[in-house]
Amino acid sequence: MEDQRLADAVECALRCGAVEAEALEATSRSLEVEVSRGELETLASSTARGMGVRLFTPDRRMGFAYTTSSDEPVETTVRNAWNNAASNDPEPHGGICREAGLLDVDWSVQAPASLPVETKIAFAKDLERATLAADPRITLVERATYSDSLVDFALVNSAGVRRRYRNAYFSCSAEAVATREGVDSENGWEFDLANTFDGLRPDWVARNCARDATRKLGGKPCATGAMPVVLDRAVATRFLALLASAFRADNVLKGKSLFAGRAGEPVGADGLTIVDQNDCPEAVSRAPFDGEGTPARRTVLVENGRLLGYLHNLQTASEMGERPTANAARGFSSPPEVGPSCLYIVPGDASPDALFAMASRGLYVTQALGMHSANPISGDFSVGIAGLLVEGGELTTPVRGVTLAGNLRPLLNAVAAVGNDLRFLGSCGAPSLLISELVVSGE
Repeated sequence: MEDQRLADAVECALRCGAVEAEALEATSRSLEVEVSRGELETLASSTARGMGVRLFTPDRRMGFAYTTSSDEPVETTVRNAWNNAASNDPEPHGGICREAGLLDVDWSVQAPASLPVETKIAFAKDLERATLAADPRITLVERATYSDSLVDFALVNSAGVRRRYRNAYFSCSAEAVATREGVDSENGWEFDLANTFDGLRPDWVARNCARDATRKLGGKPCATGAMPVVLDRAVATRFLALLASAFRADNVLKGKSLFAGRAGEPVGADGLTIVDQNDCPEAVSRAPFDGEGTPARRTVLVENGRLLGYLHNLQTASEMGERPTANAARGFSSPPEVGPSCLYIVPGDASPDALFAMASRGLYVTQALGMHSANPISGDFSVGIAGLLVEGGELTTPVRGVTLAGNLRPLLNAVAAVGNDLRFLGSCGAPSLLISELVVSGE
């Protein structure tokens, strides 16, 4: 583990008079390829690298500074952090990770740079052709993309903590347009993620993108009413992402969480379990420790519908008298905050088809628009949705132009069954969910 610059920064901070100090360095490299109509539209690569220093003065004032220059002397960054501390109030609960030791993990199975750029461009063009060929109703692929990313994160502190991890992942996506005479055209989308280039499934992406677009053709509003609703796993994940801020202990302390003061109480249906786990194997964004160096943990937030606790970094854990949950989120340019790492709903045993059978007659929601307008504090939401009717346990008529409105509290309590098809979108993941009853506003 090469961390001499970080160790030098920590030693410099202690010489300045800091009682605790940490230094971290983060590097990310990415490449993006976008193809449309057989032509290369975008070829973009980027690299972001920087070092951040955080220290605490004897009167517990926190100072932070960062630099993106590898030539800047560590003394300059440390001095800036020390000077910045003077303008901050004392933080009696602030501090650094004290779980001393070395942790050096490399999850990068394949280096993205080992592949020629020409191979990546050819991949995106092949994906576009495969999507066009997947169904005769696909008349245009708006974009076919390929991207890869490499992340390297290292942290050293004055309590003997030395951490480093590396990770790399590859992704692709397709967005296509389906047309049919007499009805409006529809868009479809699909993506895939893998830890190796050969692990990507372009044919699978092409087929599912085409299916997503074509099954929406001819969609109309359904009748208004209360009915069982099956949330597609992508839609369920977006609801979970909306809920994520309510689990943050800093929001709980500020009274900006719908779960504030409810630890130990039922907040959802018996079959609902929600977990945050930094090193979850199914999540591409996984990490072996958080932004303060606290080793990865599996934190059960909701178990069988009961709220067990909240997400903590070191400061909120100290303030609430709880154990830190390894949920310090940060980059090199900011001090740590509280945030989810890999937050997910634990999958159940039911396949999507089994959920449709249980719903019998209802609505399968595959798209939700306007989720950004939902209120994560009150839990109120009103979103435009699209999907398919469920009749006799089978998917039938496409639906669009309807609204789903309600509140997250009753929605969580109305989870009647949990699917077995967990998938992550970014830092959150969920399987399909059967909601026993929601009001759908249509015709």
